Amino acid sequence: MMALRDRPPQVLAKELGLGAAAYAALGAGKPVAAVPLAGQPDAIFQAASLTKPVVALAALRLVQAGRLELDAPVSRYLPGGYKHFHNALRRAPGDAFDLLPASTLARVTVAQLLNHSSGFPNWSSGRLSFKSEPGERWGYSGEGYVLLQNVIEAITQADLAGYLERHLFAPLGMGDTSLVWRDSFGARAVGGSMLLGIQQRVRFHSAVAASTLYTTAADYARFMAAVLADDAVLALILSRTVETDKPLGLKWGLGWGIEQSAGGPCIWQWGNNPGFRAFAMANVVSKGGFVVLTNSENGMPLAASIAHAILPAEHNAFRFPWVA
Repeated sequence: MMALRDRPPQVLAKELGLGAAAYAALGAGKPVAAVPLAGQPDAIFQAASLTKPVVALAALRLVQAGRLELDAPVSRYLPGGYKHFHNALRRAPGDAFDLLPASTLARVTVAQLLNHSSGFPNWSSGRLSFKSEPGERWGYSGEGYVLLQNVIEAITQADLAGYLERHLFAPLGMGDTSLVWRDSFGARAVGGSMLLGIQQRVRFHSAVAASTLYTTAADYARFMAAVLADDAVLALILSRTVETDKPLGLKWGLGWGIEQSAGGPCIWQWGNNPGFRAFAMANVVSKGGFVVLTNSENGMPLAASIAHAILPAEHNAFRFPWVA
């Protein structure tokens, strides 16, 4: 039987029963095609954790501008401590929170937030505490990126959604991208399809640096092109790596996973919100790559199929437990 990765994406999308799916390819660092696989061609998806590399680029540009230091303790930017809300989507007055003092933040660097070695858990619905010593090991952390969001907002004195709109999305022509819901998305934003057939249409009205990106495949390819065009940013991404999975040869850099392949390092990130699956990958040498967005929890096999076609190599990222 033909392996899933060997099936053409259009065929696989139909076999998986996807209601909406699209991918965009990059060649030599430039977007070359945006291909609808199911549903309307300009659909807007929740990109889930593909939000993180976007926020990481904003942080790295602040580093380049001398406004943020990778090795600085987080307490330098949040000297009054960090108000950690117990639900990242509920951060209004009166919502449950705890306060991390500056003495705790002094144990964590900005780089550790970016490469998931802060020691914080992925999410915490109660008091935020370390699962491991900062810098000791890799541990995927949405909480770390929400803390990074607070650092960026403190430096820029602007809310993250508005800051990214002005300084990243608008300059790159990403008119269909936002960290918060827009009413103009209504006709094109697809709902998510969960494993039991449950449909969900969550609308994010406050930005969460870990997970609330709305975008199209074409727009996200524009973002990836901006990353691939900036050799200084790529050098930063590939620096300060932490080992993620030694048997698979996977590491994590500043904002992206890093996979060593025959053609050179690939940067990658998966996305997993309820009812949505997404994946992005690019080779930093050839600067070829792709992003795929789907509105189904069955959608991840599409990523391996597209990678096989666009970046032919053995990609251990697809064997990583968080992805597989």
